[in-house]
Amino acid sequence: MTNYTKWMIGLVVLMLLITAAVIYTIQSQFFKPEQLTIHEVATKIETLYGGTVESFEQKEDFFHMILERGNASYDLQIDATTGSVMKMNEVAAETIEDTPSIKTKEEIRTLLNSQNKGTIHSIAFQQGEAPQYIVEITENELLKSVTVNAKTGEILSEKVKQQAPESNNTPTITKDKAKQIALSQLNGAIQYVAYETSSDGGYYLVEIRTLNKAVTFQIHAISGNILSVKNRSLDDDEDDDDEED
Repeated sequence: MTNYTKWMIGLVVLMLLITAAVIYTIQSQFFKPEQLTIHEVATKIETLYGGTVESFEQKEDFFHMILERGNASYDLQIDATTGSVMKMNEVAAETIEDTPSIKTKEEIRTLLNSQNKGTIHSIAFQQGEAPQYIVEITENELLKSVTVNAKTGEILSEKVKQQAPESNNTPTITKDKAKQIALSQLNGAIQYVAYETSSDGGYYLVEIRTLNKAVTFQIHAISGNILSVKNRSLDDDEDDDDEED
């Protein structure tokens, strides 16, 4: 084998290695798996284990959630991409009300009710250097997410959740069609319609309220199929009591 042949073989091998490195870099930068939303993960955890997700925090590629079930609380670490539970530990019984300088959920509820923000749907405590509450409020078929400073009660942000896809480039069903699908399953009053993006085309969340329960339908935004149904009893719903008062 001549030196020229050896040199050509070495050059070809080097070019193949460079090509492989470039392809790997492109895939790493542009084809990363899409992370799940907090709502998707919280719904999955509540469905899988029962109970209620009371607080959450995202750290890099993981969600950290506190799940209350019965008289126990559990600390969960969840992969934000796959939704897999990596760790689950029972934590010592400790309520937010016992934490100095942190307002209670009841205080936050009273504060928002005094400002006529709408009907409070849920209140979740979010830990961190600046502790805050994430409050979901329904009003005129809108689902709003309100962030409140847990120490001062100051409203930090208020955002209406998307009701329909921002772009019509995909053959998604309309918000009204999603409402019709939900109402075909249950007669009642529409509380809100919200749209969530996902890697498989997105979905609508439609909540219908009857005399004694609230039912949330998760409807695929392209096929119109019902992906999940979540029931919540209103018998012990403190938020509904506040509304009646």
